Amino acid sequence: MSTHSSEPRRARRTLGAGAAVVAASLALAGCSGGASDEPASDGPVTLEFWTWSLKEADPAAQAIVEQYEAENSGVTIKLSEVGGTPETSSKLLAADRADEVPDVVQVEYRALPSLVTAGVVRDITEDVEPNRAAVADNIWALSTLGESVYGVPQDIGPMMLTYRTDLFEEYGVEPPTTWEKYAEAAEKIHAEDPSVYLASFSATQFEFFAAQAAQAGGKWWDTDGDTWSVGIGDDASLETADYWQDLVERDLLSVEPLLTPEWNAKVNDGKILSWAAAAWAPSVIQSVAPDTAGKWASIPLPQWTEGDASVPFLGGSTYLVPEKSENAAEAAKFAAWLGASDEGSELLLTLDLYPGGNAGREATLTNEPPRLMPQQNDFYEIADQVIDDTTIPVVWGPNVNVATNAFGDALNKAALDGTSFRDVYTATQDTVVADLEKSGYTVEQP
Repeated sequence: MSTHSSEPRRARRTLGAGAAVVAASLALAGCSGGASDEPASDGPVTLEFWTWSLKEADPAAQAIVEQYEAENSGVTIKLSEVGGTPETSSKLLAADRADEVPDVVQVEYRALPSLVTAGVVRDITEDVEPNRAAVADNIWALSTLGESVYGVPQDIGPMMLTYRTDLFEEYGVEPPTTWEKYAEAAEKIHAEDPSVYLASFSATQFEFFAAQAAQAGGKWWDTDGDTWSVGIGDDASLETADYWQDLVERDLLSVEPLLTPEWNAKVNDGKILSWAAAAWAPSVIQSVAPDTAGKWASIPLPQWTEGDASVPFLGGSTYLVPEKSENAAEAAKFAAWLGASDEGSELLLTLDLYPGGNAGREATLTNEPPRLMPQQNDFYEIADQVIDDTTIPVVWGPNVNVATNAFGDALNKAALDGTSFRDVYTATQDTVVADLEKSGYTVEQP
């Protein structure tokens, strides 16, 4: 097993795309024509919008809705708050079966392939064409499958490390620029005070571990024509498993889920000092530990190979139009305005989101820093610097839910019992391959 000083092997890859890209034949399965095939309604239209970012009680969200309605006479936007992606995806599948779908739905990028292959999402390529230049290609790629666009990017999550500046200084620790130095920082902090940890280890954060593997050169899913390959158990991924197991076995991380009352209390009390996540992390920490504002900063994510700043996006979501929407043309027009137009993407910034649109991204550079770190005037410059040139493409497969279910509980049990993380990764690989084959896909082992 690797020690904390081992660096996972880097695999050759192409940078500049950021997303789930699957075979065109798969992406089109079960789908009919795009939303542009439907004529716009001549009368008043109410668009039901399933979302968790735009809350009906939020004045900023209402201002966005009212702006669109003022510019589009006869269109009313009805906000329906839904839970996160798993709940939304299940609800949408049920609504599709019942022929009672909404018109616009917000889901995380990783959920899109499975919804497309289920035939519940419309191809909106033609609808968004007027807005294509307003969003970078690698961000469009987050909601593009094959050659077809199935969603409009809302927000993105360039990965970063957010940490307690005051306590790092107190413990004499430099902000880590590599994962090797991250492990050294974890060791030094915990030696200074055994009740304090550099970070928590949350085994259920499937997307984080997938991003970690991608940063190290792994590919958890990939496709070539009609053939899939699965690499959850590839060498690069297993070496990241070794890295995290080493930190857990040496009690250098607190093994616990994120955002529980216990975790929140430790963050407030200075017992957990950092979070390796994305540009949205400061707003989450602010929501649970507002009294610590001014004591944090964000820096680029530590690197597996010093000098290689490449990172994937982590999190973020897209607006899609259900296949059975009765107002598909109007729905696609609204989604394109909200996520991709200059006006819409700038307005998304008022919701404390990191917009995917070029205008919204540019606006962040003159925006006030997050409330958690009002002193860090270069926060958005640091977040933006990785987006155009150093984004690692990540392919999500059509059975992400199967992998998530197989991975999280098993990795948490391994962390608590001291059993092999590698075995969890390889077992998840076997489960995902078996599920793809059972579903009729051709699978090639890497």
